[in-house]
Amino acid sequence: MNSFWKHLFIDNGDITIIEAGHQKYVANQTNNYKVRHDLILHIVLEGKGSYTVNDHTYELGPRDAFLLKKNTTVHYGTNDEQPWTIAWLGLGGVNLTNYLQHTLLNTRDILSFKDNSDVWHELTSFIHLLSYSDPSYYLDYLAIFSKAYQLLLSFNQEFPDKQLAKQPYLLPEPNLAEKIYAYIFENFLDNLSIRQISEHFDISRNYLFKLCKEYYGQSPKSMIQELRMNQAGQLLRGSKMQIKEIANMVGYKDAFSFSKMFTQYHQLSPSEFRKLSEADYAVLLAIMDENLHKRSLKRYY
Repeated sequence: MNSFWKHLFIDNGDITIIEAGHQKYVANQTNNYKVRHDLILHIVLEGKGSYTVNDHTYELGPRDAFLLKKNTTVHYGTNDEQPWTIAWLGLGGVNLTNYLQHTLLNTRDILSFKDNSDVWHELTSFIHLLSYSDPSYYLDYLAIFSKAYQLLLSFNQEFPDKQLAKQPYLLPEPNLAEKIYAYIFENFLDNLSIRQISEHFDISRNYLFKLCKEYYGQSPKSMIQELRMNQAGQLLRGSKMQIKEIANMVGYKDAFSFSKMFTQYHQLSPSEFRKLSEADYAVLLAIMDENLHKRSLKRYY
């Protein structure tokens, strides 16, 4: 599987598929940041590396996983002699915590998988599915969420918290912040404005800004731009569309404004981004993974 990093934010009102990726690291490559999303599961496919969270460092190898949880500061990097290849899946949504409330994922930072692990099989096949599927097609959309629920079931079967397993399962009401993110994702390709969002939810702009910053660490404008720029990057790498066509597709009226914003965001012009080799693209993914949250917090407000 080639290196890829997709920002998906596919939401069905219950759970959200946030992102997925696959990357071969180079020596001395590290990541250090505060996690913005509910849960990002990283699995080690090859090589070795380490993961530090809450002042504890774990040495990891093939068939290990490390869990990135919202609002924790994490550091992870590859072994210089045996650089690892990792894949990851980001999950969220109004009910994710409830689906995992009876599992050991709540108390553990890492997991290890046996050779016959159903979770390992579901994770790797799910990430592979996300690498090529198009959720705008109904059958792909159904396949994605079918895989997601099968993965959640496998986690409950393979990693149950026996002390909690017999407690009743409770579903909360969806919170407003999740609904706002879902609305932004559904409409970010259109001429979406902050006023439109606040009016849709009948809230003030200040309250909208407060919710987005508290839950996602970003302003609503930054969230829109992030989705547009990452969608544009996927189209540049995965299609032969002209830059003008991509600009129109992601909500820009002219190629000049789009190219200016894309270059500011990715530090490469659209043409340069499209011409990147797979090796250079893999390095760029690592830089984006580490700096995305910093950039989105300060660039637009």
